[in-house]
Amino acid sequence: MSTVDFNDHENWFYERAINGKTNEAVRFAVDLLDSGTSHARIVSDVFATSQRHVGDRWQRNEISVADEHVATGVTESALYAVSSNQQSEPPLGNVVVACAEGDWHSIAGHMFSEQLRGAGLAVTFLGASTPSDEVARYIQRRRPDALIVTCNLAIFFSGVVSLANVAHALGIPVLVGGRAVKGAPERARRLGSDAAPADLADVLSTLAQWRETPPAVEHPPLLLDPRVAELESRSMIIAQRAFLKLSAAFAPMEHYTPRQRDRTLEDLRYIVEFMAAAEYMGDLTIFTEFLAWIDEVLRSRKVPRAALQLGLEALIPELVTADPGGGRLVREGLEFLANVG
Repeated sequence: MSTVDFNDHENWFYERAINGKTNEAVRFAVDLLDSGTSHARIVSDVFATSQRHVGDRWQRNEISVADEHVATGVTESALYAVSSNQQSEPPLGNVVVACAEGDWHSIAGHMFSEQLRGAGLAVTFLGASTPSDEVARYIQRRRPDALIVTCNLAIFFSGVVSLANVAHALGIPVLVGGRAVKGAPERARRLGSDAAPADLADVLSTLAQWRETPPAVEHPPLLLDPRVAELESRSMIIAQRAFLKLSAAFAPMEHYTPRQRDRTLEDLRYIVEFMAAAEYMGDLTIFTEFLAWIDEVLRSRKVPRAALQLGLEALIPELVTADPGGGRLVREGLEFLANVG
């Protein structure tokens, strides 16, 4: 049995994860389970807390992408170990969990799947970015009680809609969750969720109700606004044109390495895609929350806010060719940056 003080278990696990000590981390997680700690608490208090710490430290440029991948790999191993050590009971229901199409960040979806499994459900986790047609084939064979779609970033909202549409076409109800919709039930509903539970307990309650009385899901497929679809399809072209203008306006870019230039182009594309998501939802905070995040990421890497502001300004004339409202959103983003610390 582990002798680690349970009150410090989050930090203890994180230190093993970030240093790639898989065996120690797995043994500790299984010891917690054996000591009577609930499966759900291990996932939420240990694994999820550790992963948030990893993400925060990467954002502050304190660890590398390689460190992040090492820690995530250790957490995945611990997840499988804890799952395999659960006692087998007749399942209370059957659900399929999938990440939004396009979303390759699967660890949050995996953790949520294990929480559901720990609560007594039979769970199939389809992993990262499973194409909607493949999900349709799978759930048509398995006929689960529900499809649960997780979404980490707003730029994958169209992928959520694709999965919700194929499930509804088969009469399967949908729940949408994840960081991109947490605390905003109206976003989940707009993306095709048939309910908007706030937490794990609410999810379990909703699924129990659905097993007794399945919800009606016979409604027309959701369609993206044509302007949003246009922005998404042209995001790279818009970013490339803005990149040329930014290169001329921001002198330090002359000395950027090829990797730094690639990352700058990628950031410009993300700006366009988050703006499209904000327009789809009619929710400016989707865009401003992203700007606050990328501003912190860039400044932690010694890129001044002026570079981000110049990038936004370079995007305006390119955006209005695809969507006249795009320029307005970017100007609101510039105003937001001018007023944050």
